[in-house]
Amino acid sequence: MGKLVLVTGGARSGKSSFTEAQLWDKERVCYIATGVIKHKDEEWQERVRLHQERRPKTWATHEQYAGLSQWIKEQDYDYYLLDCATMLTTNVLFDAVERHFPEKLMLADDDFLTKDEQELVTKTIETEWENLLEVLSNTKATLYVVTNEIGLGIVPETKLGRYFRDLLGKINQRLAKEASEVYLVICGLSQRLK
Repeated sequence: MGKLVLVTGGARSGKSSFTEAQLWDKERVCYIATGVIKHKDEEWQERVRLHQERRPKTWATHEQYAGLSQWIKEQDYDYYLLDCATMLTTNVLFDAVERHFPEKLMLADDDFLTKDEQELVTKTIETEWENLLEVLSNTKATLYVVTNEIGLGIVPETKLGRYFRDLLGKINQRLAKEASEVYLVICGLSQRLK
């Protein structure tokens, strides 16, 4: 049975660096980058480059956010570092809206998803995570998942912001429930919660 380790915290809190340090001396590690670049974005490309430079050269890197359960089934790594759950969830959300409700892709407040549409998109995202957890349970690997804790600030102004905050909060709770270890990172300092 696989092992899940969840690392959460705010943006730029040191989550990724902390998680990378946990795996620094391990072998057979695959870094799963979920922040796949879909269009030219120089600032994002620079972030990706910095992440790549600080990882050990012996680690494999795989860029994907959807269908990871099938991909992991076909792999044989001892450790996976998925960075991050927030980007995976974001990308699957926009893919689902584009597939089912392309006329609403801007997700503007005046034409936001109806409750039924939100349920369909939410179910798509939850299924992605459930499939990943199921595959993990059938491996001997350890999966480290980095995620953002986005519910600590002000209530988002937009409907999309509120929907996403609630959705990621549910995903994070689900991951924490299944995880054997959970860490909170703030200001580069980690605290084990579970």
